[in-house]
Amino acid sequence: MVSGSGRSSSMSSSGSADDFINAGKMHRRDTFARENGMDDEGKNSDEAMRDSEVLSESSDDLPVSKATQQTERAKWWKVYLMHFLFMWNSRTYEYASIFLVASAFPNSLTATSIRGLASTTSALLCSSAVGSWIDKSSSRCRTLIITICVNHAAMVAAYLCWLSWPTDHNDGSQAEGNPFSELTNGIIFGGIVFLDIVHDLSAIGYRLCLEREWVPVLVGPIAAEMDYSLTQVNSVMMRIELICKLLAPSLLPLIVKSFKSPTGWILVIAACTIAFWAFGVCCVQVISRGNVQLQLPKQIFTLLNGTRTFTTEDTFTFPQLPSRSWPRRIYGFIYRDPATRLKLYFSFPMWPASVSIALLQLTVLAYSATLITHLLEIGFSLSAITVARASGAILGLMGTIITPTAVTYLKKRYTQKLSPIRGRNEEHDRNAEAAVTRTVGFWGLTSQFLCLIPVVILLWNASDRVTGGDEATSPHILITITLFAFLSLSRVGHFANYLMVQELGQVEIPVSQRSTFAGVEQSFKSLGELSHWLATLIWSQPEDFRWLALGSFLVTGLSAGLFGTW
Repeated sequence: MVSGSGRSSSMSSSGSADDFINAGKMHRRDTFARENGMDDEGKNSDEAMRDSEVLSESSDDLPVSKATQQTERAKWWKVYLMHFLFMWNSRTYEYASIFLVASAFPNSLTATSIRGLASTTSALLCSSAVGSWIDKSSSRCRTLIITICVNHAAMVAAYLCWLSWPTDHNDGSQAEGNPFSELTNGIIFGGIVFLDIVHDLSAIGYRLCLEREWVPVLVGPIAAEMDYSLTQVNSVMMRIELICKLLAPSLLPLIVKSFKSPTGWILVIAACTIAFWAFGVCCVQVISRGNVQLQLPKQIFTLLNGTRTFTTEDTFTFPQLPSRSWPRRIYGFIYRDPATRLKLYFSFPMWPASVSIALLQLTVLAYSATLITHLLEIGFSLSAITVARASGAILGLMGTIITPTAVTYLKKRYTQKLSPIRGRNEEHDRNAEAAVTRTVGFWGLTSQFLCLIPVVILLWNASDRVTGGDEATSPHILITITLFAFLSLSRVGHFANYLMVQELGQVEIPVSQRSTFAGVEQSFKSLGELSHWLATLIWSQPEDFRWLALGSFLVTGLSAGLFGTW
């Protein structure tokens, strides 16, 4: 049961306007011919109309085009502002939670491990369900508002829980490092962990809804020349995320130092969260009012249509299914629905590209806690690591600038080669988009793989020094520069590949299943992240890190090979 509600509504509105204009032109031409009674009067009227249209176009096209550009620019600035508000609150909460847990349990990593394990496991098990819920929601606007409200409500509730946390440093649970040694503290900490899970899942829902539902609708049909293409928009949004990731943790210590007790700065951050929450919801409503498709109910995919061949524009109806008993619901939630979503995931041709980006979560060759801890153990200074992390972040930002530039250049070359032969149409623009996206994605992954070669060699030699019993001395300056330079350069290719895989998911997956597909992809990413931590737990000694580095290098090569063969 295929229905093109979104397209038909837009076509009908534009079609009715064109019919009205054409009808007016025909009416004027017929009236003119009847008044003069001449056979060739139609030609003269056509010429007069063409002349008047030329004059009107010369006088009206420039202002209309400029007004359209201003409207488009204002729309995207609102989207970027909404995304900035959400990401700023989210990054602030993540860093504040780390600080609060470390302050509450200064002598143990048990509480931190519990939070990390709970968040990763919940994302692994529930991401696909979140994506399926988004696809089955009929309103794009309401779905995004729900994810924002749930996310911010969880953050505010967690701040309130921390306000009720005892500040007595002689408390037994703090001394032992066990958050569940006392009933009251155990209940509060359990509530905080639950709110962390709600925050993480709602953040995943926000990203899926924004990236797979809103952005493709706001960008519109793909064309060879676009001021706001998918690549451009995705790059700017990734840039915003990286900036928030850098700046939000940097400002938090300044806020903490301004108050003598945690109560003061927690209340300030909670108040800012509420203010940004309200402002973000207002941005969502303003943006949705400016786009009809965001307001109209969408058609939804159901398994009753699963046997047919569909395209990326197809949408599907979703009938009201009869209610099921609780045992059947539990069975469906635990086994049947995840198995169905997994089968659907591997039915799409682009699953190798999606799996390739998930494999990269296994690597330790990034500026993660694992690599930083190892570098400190083998003699690298904290100042050198801090500068290297900053350079990696800067080159990551450069990757979000280089990628859309490269995509635009390659698209122009592709269309220039194609135009003299067959001309251009919408299908050719889509072919150019697909070819260029694959090319840039493969280049990014290959460059990341090549940049990691000297990194692995240097880390292997450093591990040999540790194995030989040498004391941890500061490495030579040339080794430090080479290691961090190539590690930072690898981030450019990483973000280029990430942006291209994201765009492929926005273009080559049917509208009604994009969020479900992305949710399963997020589950694979969480599985890779969980495997990363399990591997570091097994090979935990400094002399074992070389095997982790070699394995990460091979995983990156496997990811590049999987993407390349696809």
